[in-house]
Amino acid sequence: MEAYKGNSLISIFRSMEILMEFPRQVIVLKNTGKICGLRGGQSGLQRRMIDERQTTEFPKFCRALRAAERGDTRLRQEILENGRAADSHLDRILASAPIMPDGIQELSKEFTPNELKAIRTHQPLPGSLIHKATKFMTELTILTIKGHPNPPPPFRNPVEMWNSFHFHHAVCAFFWSLDWISKGTSNNVRADRIRNDLVDVIFATYATYFDGLMSQDAKVLRIYREAAFVLKAITGSP
Repeated sequence: MEAYKGNSLISIFRSMEILMEFPRQVIVLKNTGKICGLRGGQSGLQRRMIDERQTTEFPKFCRALRAAERGDTRLRQEILENGRAADSHLDRILASAPIMPDGIQELSKEFTPNELKAIRTHQPLPGSLIHKATKFMTELTILTIKGHPNPPPPFRNPVEMWNSFHFHHAVCAFFWSLDWISKGTSNNVRADRIRNDLVDVIFATYATYFDGLMSQDAKVLRIYREAAFVLKAITGSP
C-alpha cells in the first residue's frame, strides 16, 4: 500500500528500486488479514507468516516492474489500478484517524500523576503502570479479535495469545499511545499524520516477529524496540 500510494508510476519504482536488484533475497509476507487468522503456536511461527507463492514469484514481479518502467502500457495501467486500490485502503484508515486522539486521551486518564510524569520524562515505568499496560494489551487483543473478520483459532494457552498478531499489535499500539502522551497531547494533529502513524505501527508489529526494522524514522524504531523488549520479557524468547 505504501509503495503504490500517491503517484504510483513514480512511487512504486522508487520504493522497489533496491529490492529489484536482489529479488531472490526477498521474502514476501502474507497480508495482515491472513496473518491475523494464524494459530499462535511457537513452532513454525515465522514460516507460517511467509507467502510462499508471492516469494517465489517476486523475481517475476520485478521483471514486470522493469518492463513497466520502460513504458509497457498494459503493465503501467495495472500499476495505476493498484495505486487506486492502495489510495482507497489508506483513505479508509484516514477516515478512522480522527477518533484516535480521543482514545489516547481516555487512556491517559487511567494513569496517576506519577505515572504520567514517568511517561513524559522517559523514566523507568513504575510497577503500577506495567500492570495497567498488561491489562490494556490483553483487553485490546480480545476486542480486536472479536471484531476481526478472520480471527485466529481459540487460544489453547497464553503463549498462543502472546504470539498472535493481535497481541503484538496491541503492544505496539500501547507504546505508540505512550509516545503521544509523552508529548502532552494528540489533539489538533492532522488526520493524515495519525494515519501514517497507524501504518507505521503495523510495520513495527511485523518487525517484532523478525530481526528488526529497516527505517530512519526515529518514532517507529522506538516503538519497535520497546515492544520487542516487552514481548521478550513476556514470552521469554528473543
